[in-house]
Amino acid sequence: MELFNKISIMRLFYKLTFRVSLCAVLALSGCTTTEESVEPVAELPVKKKVLFNQKTEGGKNSVTVIEETQGNKRILRIVLQRGELQSNLIHPIDSPNFVIAVPLQDATSKRLSLKTAAFEQSLKIDIDQLLSRYLSPERFNVSVIINWDQKLLQEVQLKNLPLEEDASKTETSNDDEDEVSETTKRNHELKEALKSVQISVLLDNTLPETQEQFLMKLIPAQEFYLADRGDTVTVERTSFPKPFSDSIAPYEEQIVRRKLTELLMKYIAKTDFVVNVKFSLIESNEETKNEPPSSSNIKMAINLLLDETVLPRVDTFLKEAVPLAINFDKDRGDKLAIIRKDFPERSDSSLTPEQRGALKDYRVKILEAFQTGDYVAGLEWAAKGLKVAVKRSDKIFILKMKGSLHFLLEEKEEALEMWEHVQRLDPKDEEVRQMLDNME
Repeated sequence: MELFNKISIMRLFYKLTFRVSLCAVLALSGCTTTEESVEPVAELPVKKKVLFNQKTEGGKNSVTVIEETQGNKRILRIVLQRGELQSNLIHPIDSPNFVIAVPLQDATSKRLSLKTAAFEQSLKIDIDQLLSRYLSPERFNVSVIINWDQKLLQEVQLKNLPLEEDASKTETSNDDEDEVSETTKRNHELKEALKSVQISVLLDNTLPETQEQFLMKLIPAQEFYLADRGDTVTVERTSFPKPFSDSIAPYEEQIVRRKLTELLMKYIAKTDFVVNVKFSLIESNEETKNEPPSSSNIKMAINLLLDETVLPRVDTFLKEAVPLAINFDKDRGDKLAIIRKDFPERSDSSLTPEQRGALKDYRVKILEAFQTGDYVAGLEWAAKGLKVAVKRSDKIFILKMKGSLHFLLEEKEEALEMWEHVQRLDPKDEEVRQMLDNME
């Protein structure tokens, strides 16, 4: 019995020892698990995105809206700066579809509408100036329609909400440079809100087909045009009403008139000629219908009015020189007519003192060349004198001297031309008549 009790006590001791050992092992394993769970977890990075930022008064007043995202956690931070006062507001964003709804002021909406209209108008003006380099302004019309991205446009509007001015300041600084930079900034913001640009050009029917083809390449080559964005350009034709005058092409008339004036002034005094250029439509017929589309359907008529004192040989020269100086096409119907008239004589009072002095000096030098035998120099002074002379008597005197100088140089044909011309101008000149009789 005593042995049995000892065995029972030993069994109980072993069981207790086993249980204590088991508890110790479990305790040790439990401690290990606890230490692993308290190790610091790597903190997720905070991503910040500026949703709105506006500053005035050089940054003294400002509003900044920042969205901070850390994993699934999102907060909205609003930083307000008012002079020396600053506040930092934090608002949690619970919904993933959180939207900031800001009621826009009517005045702000109106200002933005005016800015978008001004931006559209400035683009139209730029295109007008571009086309005016190549076309007459009276013969084309440009229309620009901008399609705006309303969401981006609203963001631009939100960014330009005006802050209240600092009440403690009575003076504001609005330098011209600040205004220019602000305008440039807002124009850049408006460009970002562009969805597409539609450009329509209306051309006069009188312009050749090549002009239309040129415009279809010129406009898309500009910086503001983006084909990938969906920008388009179209050209249509119509008959334009006659602007300002009876001419259908006043711009082309002006160019041709200027070229002819530059040509004539090289050989004739500007007081001795009048240039008139008139364009008209070519009447349609079987021949014109077969013309290539690149040809223009207008023709010009040039009338040159010359003073009687201008030498007749100038007419022959002009009939050959004028078609070379301009785009003259006789087969198209272009015409050149030279008309002679006795221009009214200008009074001496219409001359400047410099002109009167130059004419007097030329007369003296022509006579000196005649007397000294320097006949070539005399002809050069005579040519200069004819460009300055205004009175008919002065012109006749110089023409007579030119004839005499040519005769002394044994240039009898030129001398005969001069004296015959003087006789037509003044049939009563006995001296010229006698020289002509001697030449016969």
